[in-house]
Amino acid sequence: GKRPQLTPEGSAFLADLGRFWESADALAAHRRSVRDGAPRQRNLKVLIGNYLLKDYVRPKLAGFFEAHPDILLDLVPPLINDDPRAILARESFDLALFQENLRYPLSENIRELARVRSGVFGHRKFAEGRSLPLSPEQVSELPFLLPVAGSFYEGEVLDMLGRHGIKPVAIVGHMQYFDVMSAMFERGTCVGVTIEPLLDPVRHRNTVMLHPLDDWRLAFYRNPRSRGAQVDAAEQFLISSVLDDPAYPVIPGAAG
Repeated sequence: GKRPQLTPEGSAFLADLGRFWESADALAAHRRSVRDGAPRQRNLKVLIGNYLLKDYVRPKLAGFFEAHPDILLDLVPPLINDDPRAILARESFDLALFQENLRYPLSENIRELARVRSGVFGHRKFAEGRSLPLSPEQVSELPFLLPVAGSFYEGEVLDMLGRHGIKPVAIVGHMQYFDVMSAMFERGTCVGVTIEPLLDPVRHRNTVMLHPLDDWRLAFYRNPRSRGAQVDAAEQFLISSVLDDPAYPVIPGAAG
């Protein structure tokens, strides 16, 4: 029933233990101050065109992450049935990089970086014995491959063709993958509408523009609430990944 008491040796040990914990706590505080002084990791949500991501940005991501380990880029490509401007209107993104038809006015917080050509493309065999560009009537008779039926991009394509006097009479099918479409252009299976950046000059050396359509813009969006050096670095990386790449074919001197 007696209350236990420390021996003199135990009291000395307890005093030493107290000094040990004081030192350990001081060391932990030093580590916390170093960690708190370092840049906090930031996740930036980026809407980016599928082929801008695949062909121009993704190959350069390793170098960016090595240089900026404090920045995580959540890169989200739009679906084929979705307009990037509509996505930005309903969802929150820090940044966006995409291509759109010049007939659309620039939306708020979006700026034009460059312009690119669009047109009806197909194998050069469709132009044999004819002068380029083909007339709207000549193009209308060619076998057309369209984007997915009912999709946003099918509407874009049909609208462009109609405004240029082209009315396809032979639609051979619909395709959701633009790289597959361009491969079929190169094989001479069909013709279709695309923009120049989606055609690799090496892999599509036999694919030519049969008839020009609307020019498009490379558009960049930045959320006005997204501020700071990390956002600045991500913006610079995304833009330079495309515009500094010699494979991206811009119309010289045509940026808005």
